[in-house]
Parts: sequence; C-alpha cells; structure tokens
Amino acid sequence: MGFAIRDENGKVVRISGIAQDVTEDKERQDALASAEERFRLLVDGARDYAMFLLDPHSKITYWSSGAERVFGWTREEATGQSGDIIFTPEDKAKRAPEREMEIALRDGWAPDLRWHQRKDGSRLWVDGVMRRLDGPNGKLRGFAKIARDATDRREAEEQLLRAREELEQRVIERTRDLLATNNELERTMSQREQLERELLDISECERRRIGHDLHDVVCQDLAATALLLKSASNRTKNTEAAKVLDDAAHVVNRNVGTARALASGLQPINLARGGLLEALRALCKFANEHPKIHCSLKLPKEVRLSDETLALNVYRIAQEAVRNAISHSGGNEITICLERERDFVRLVIEDNGKGFQLPKGGRRRAGLGVQIMKYRADVLGGRLTIDNRAEGGTRLVCELPTTKSASKKAPAD
Repeated sequence: MGFAIRDENGKVVRISGIAQDVTEDKERQDALASAEERFRLLVDGARDYAMFLLDPHSKITYWSSGAERVFGWTREEATGQSGDIIFTPEDKAKRAPEREMEIALRDGWAPDLRWHQRKDGSRLWVDGVMRRLDGPNGKLRGFAKIARDATDRREAEEQLLRAREELEQRVIERTRDLLATNNELERTMSQREQLERELLDISECERRRIGHDLHDVVCQDLAATALLLKSASNRTKNTEAAKVLDDAAHVVNRNVGTARALASGLQPINLARGGLLEALRALCKFANEHPKIHCSLKLPKEVRLSDETLALNVYRIAQEAVRNAISHSGGNEITICLERERDFVRLVIEDNGKGFQLPKGGRRRAGLGVQIMKYRADVLGGRLTIDNRAEGGTRLVCELPTTKSASKKAPAD
C-alpha cells in the first residue's frame, strides 16, 4: 500500500509505501480449498455410503450424493430438514433419534444399526454411526453421520439364521427319532434275550421230562420185558426157543442200561454253590467208564458260581463237548479245565483226537451239538470257539460273563 508525503505548501515531495508478506495466508487458503475439494470428491465419490452433516439442533446442513442414492431425497430436498426423516415412524415414537444424539453427545459417537426408511417409504437395514463434531475451542458444531445400506447382508444373515434353526430342529427331531428307535431296539433286544433264556429253561424242562420218562417208564417196561423173556426161557422145553428167548432178554437188559445212562444225562443237576464241580467230576467219571478213554479235570482255582443258570449252561456245554469227543474225536485223552477270571468264567475242553475236518471249500462242519453249544454261549453274552490243536486234536474254549455289564465286552482269548 502506497501514500504521498507533502510539504507545508501541499506539494508532494515523495511517495512512501507499506508492504506485507501474505504468502503463508495465500498458501493456507489454497490448502484449505484443496482439502475441501478432496473431501467433496471423497464424499461424493463414495456413492455406497450416505454421509450428511447436522447442526446442533439436528437440522441437515450437508447431504452427499451417496445419501441421495441410499435414501432417495435430493440434496435440495434434504438440506434444512430434521435428521429424523430417515427414521421409521415406530422409532420416532420411541424417541430413537433423540437417544442416538444423546449418546453421541455423551460418548462422542453412537452406533446406528436399525431399520430406516427411504423417501418412497420403503425400508432398508442400515449399518452406520453418528459422530459428534467440535470446534477448535471444544464447542459443539454439530454431528456427522455415515450410513451404509446393509439390507442384503441382513437378509443373508436372517436366511443363515433360519437355516441354522431349521437344521437344529431337524437334528432335534432326528435325535428324538433315533432315541425312540434305540429305545425300541433295546426293548426288542431285551425281549429277545428273555425269550432265549426262557427257551433254554423250556429246553431244560423238556430234558428233565424226557429223562424222567426214560427212567420211570421206558426203563421199567424194558426191565419187565427182560424178566418176562427170561421167565419164558426158563419155562419152555424147546432148547432152541429157550436160547432165543434168553438172548432177547440179554439184549433188552443191555438196552435198559443204555436207557438209564441216557436218563441220567438228562436228569436235573444240583448246581447250587459247589454243585458244578461235583457235576464235572461226575462227567469225568462217566467218560472214564468208556473203554480206552481217560478224562481228567483241572481246576487251577476253586470256582464257585452263584448264578445257577450260568452254572447249568457251563455244565451242559461241557457235557456236549465230552460226548462229542468220546463219539467223534477218535482220541483217548480228554481234559476239562474250568477257571475263573474277574468278570468271566472260562471252560476249556481238549482231546488228542483227529480234530476238525475241513471239507472242500474250507468251511468247518458244525453239527447240531456244536450249534446248541454256540447258542447257549450267545444267549448268555459269551462266545465259543473250536479249533484244531497244533499237537493234534481239538480245543474248545467257552467264555461266559459272570456279570451283566461284562456281557457287553468281548472276552479275551
């Protein structure tokens, strides 16, 4: 800035001036204008985000192009209106806009995750935030709000939630069905086990009845027949006829012995307490009565079974195995071994005979006696195996659980 210096007559004698360096002010103004331009480009370029400013009284002072696209109001329509134009009627009734502003005033920001509405009344799910704006002196200047249309994400989350709930419901229903099926299966298995045990009881009763009939009826009738034949032989004067009658009496008496032996094997056995060991000793004695057969009983430890059903089936399996060894093995040595472990009783019967014969195809023949023995073991939850011994002969191993819980475990060899 220049000005004239005059003398006392008013004549200009020289010109003076004052200059001020305003370069920094100019640079600051340019930088501010540049920053405002970059901000405008940033805000207007983010068309997926609604950005707008509000004054301290919640009046809209700036409305971005993204806000126009998201909410539908133009900048001219939105500027000057209340910021609650985007809130739904029910949120307005609950004073949600006021609470959001109170939180932003208190905490500096407030989350905005809710349903909003557009100019046309349609609704969208918004994920946004409102922030408090303060001046350099800390005085409130207004609020800034940034919001994004998250309707697609919300729908995807709801679909995922519905799918998970449907899956959980299906799992619950399937689990309920499986539990019902499992309960029915357990009930059926329990009934089957009970029926199988009853079948064994019926079989034992039938054995006793047949043994009783053999001893009390057949044996008596055969003995009476032998006496009649002998008496007739003594009365007749025909020597040849007398010899025939005498031979017939001997045959009948021999059959009486056979019938009595069969009846004794079918008669009930007292297996209470130590009765099983006595029965096995009697079985050994029976086997030793056969010519060229030697049968021995090995007891590593004293074995006592309080369960008479278990003891009876152990004896019946041993009885059948010994009879098979006598009749079919062709050997002359039979060993019976009974031992007790913690949860199992093990019966081992060995002979030195010819062993199991393998027919063509490699499958072992299983006679009715073997099938009955396996059935008895299965009913009691155990197992029975028959193998050829390396040194010749057959080895039968039957392991039966002594407790109900142990029947669910596979006994070790």
